[in-house]
Amino acid sequence: MFKKPNNSRDTSWGKSKSDSQNPKKEFGAKPRIKKEFDKKQEPNSYSERGMQSRPNPNFTHNNSFKPKPKPKFIREGKPPDRKETNILDNGPVRLNKVIAESGVTSRRKADELITAGSVKVNGTIVNQLGYKVNPGDKITVNGNPIPEVLRKVYILFNKPKDLIISTKDEKDRTTVMDVVKSSVRIFPVGRLDRNTTGALLLTNDGEIAHRLLHPSYQIERTYSVLLDKELLPKDAEQISKGVELEDGMTSPCNVFFDPRSRKKIILTLKEGRNHEVKRIFMYLGYNVKQLDRKVFADLSVQRMERGEYRHLNRAEIIHLKKLVNLEY
Repeated sequence: MFKKPNNSRDTSWGKSKSDSQNPKKEFGAKPRIKKEFDKKQEPNSYSERGMQSRPNPNFTHNNSFKPKPKPKFIREGKPPDRKETNILDNGPVRLNKVIAESGVTSRRKADELITAGSVKVNGTIVNQLGYKVNPGDKITVNGNPIPEVLRKVYILFNKPKDLIISTKDEKDRTTVMDVVKSSVRIFPVGRLDRNTTGALLLTNDGEIAHRLLHPSYQIERTYSVLLDKELLPKDAEQISKGVELEDGMTSPCNVFFDPRSRKKIILTLKEGRNHEVKRIFMYLGYNVKQLDRKVFADLSVQRMERGEYRHLNRAEIIHLKKLVNLEY
């Protein structure tokens, strides 16, 4: 026989603690679920949240994101751990090496200048290959003293648009030297057009600069190209095999389509002719709208802001010298 349940029996088994303490809640009501980010229940300290570090300064307490403003140019000085000492401080050095590292010319050209009698040391003509100079020696090439030979500097720069790649500009426009600051005389390795952006190497190492630009070393340059219209597969195949330009046939290269648009092309070349990328596409009836060099000599600017520059680390310098068969 059915019996009426005893009202004195505990029926709070299906309720949360907060429900059992709230007389307004009826039997059978769903328990209140505590929200993790409820402001009333939010822990006071970050240690209670299980966080070991301080909060991200880009976020406020209401979780709204505040992006950092992008600087137009990031100016960096020399690394604090590098001393710009003269290479002759360690003892006698071969004359052709000193001339090459001063930025006057390459080591091979320096040998030609020496044998031609164009080089003087302390006022005396030296035409002997392998001649070594000492600290304090005065060296002149064609009557002009060479710049002081300091420790080598290698800087990677993510060039922005509307910047002139030159040490000086006759029209007083902003040049790369106005942005990249160095206490020693440096110069750009190669050139990029005013509207071309991306990877640019600057150094005071004349020998490595000469070899990086020489076609015999096959130094790779990777570009991101935006065209005015979609590139046809047959034209892409022709570019990869080589195109006949006014200064000769281009070398075979790698051509990749951007999966999002056939107007965007990734192009990897192993030579550095003037305006080569633009001339290749113009030959096939395309106009280049944007040109960005992503990689030069295995140096990428992928994680660098536009206008930012940095000094290469030791591993990058060693790899750079390996590419052009230099001692390191």
